[in-house]
Amino acid sequence: MIAVEHERFEIARPLDLQLAVLRCQRSMLLRGASDLERSVVATIVSELGSNVLKYADRGTLELRRLRDAGAAGVEITARDAGPGIADVALALTDHYSSGRTLGLGLPGVRRMADELDIGTTPGGGTTVTVRKRWSGRPAARSAAERVEDATLRLHAAGPTWQAAATVRARDGHRAGGDHVAIVERDERLVLAIVDATGHGSAANAVALDLTHRLREHVAYAPDPDDVAGLLHLLHEASVGTVGAAVGLALLDARRDELRYLAVGNVRAAVSGRQRFTGVSRDGILGRRWPTPFVQRAPLHAGDLVLLWTDGLPSTLPEALAARGARAGTTLADRDAAAIADALVTEHGKHHDDAACLVVRWRQ
Repeated sequence: MIAVEHERFEIARPLDLQLAVLRCQRSMLLRGASDLERSVVATIVSELGSNVLKYADRGTLELRRLRDAGAAGVEITARDAGPGIADVALALTDHYSSGRTLGLGLPGVRRMADELDIGTTPGGGTTVTVRKRWSGRPAARSAAERVEDATLRLHAAGPTWQAAATVRARDGHRAGGDHVAIVERDERLVLAIVDATGHGSAANAVALDLTHRLREHVAYAPDPDDVAGLLHLLHEASVGTVGAAVGLALLDARRDELRYLAVGNVRAAVSGRQRFTGVSRDGILGRRWPTPFVQRAPLHAGDLVLLWTDGLPSTLPEALAARGARAGTTLADRDAAAIADALVTEHGKHHDDAACLVVRWRQ
């Protein structure tokens, strides 16, 4: 295996990581990669860099181009001098975190990578090396293959909730402008649904950047309840970009309450004991900032919270209820991951990106 060409990033603050994520997506080191593969590399860089900042304050990220028996790819190495990982096997377990955020984490990185190596010493730092190779498949494929290649599924769970999301790029694209974030802190769950303007890699870069900023802000913000302030932060981060529609929901386990606000064509609803439909302000983050409108609704055991983009119909809660009636089941009987996947698969518009995030409360 021969590594040719490399790029190195010093990571000491969130801005360093944001620039690294955006730069790596456009790097010549990724030549020959599809839009989806570029998005995967950017997500890996974001997750590894987030771990550096979270656990060690500073470190480095290095990208090297790989050629192995004619297959091109990239090697990503994250190094820090932090406390190390006490139990590597546990750190690779889904939903485990010794921090306060729920990103994809090391288990997600392992699933996206072709190879993952971890070298760590308690008190002596950690080195994580990931290798990702390009598929090299021909550009012409069936619609079914395109849809499968461009679908991302996320899962997370806590003591009072179960969350899942399905995100799919429109036909013919490997990556899209729709994305989601799920972050837990201090008995609060923050959800975000992002629909960057347009399609493809440019919109995808904006969506990834905004969700990364959100995760870092919620983890370290002095007031995690300030969802209006968080949305304004995302607005400022969107200035000079293609812009985005964004919906934010804060689920408070201390009060069994939902707070929601949104700008642009994204939607939210609660189905269960009481129905709630979220209202979005007209506008687009990065271009026009409307007066924020924070809505509140009570949450009850068994409620389903839905957030979705306009790649799905506005009548999504009704479609879900009708599906349950046909199957002879109730909403509370279904797994969040199965719901998100079924809604995108059955109702997603193939000419648009689509994202659906589902949380089952106090299951």
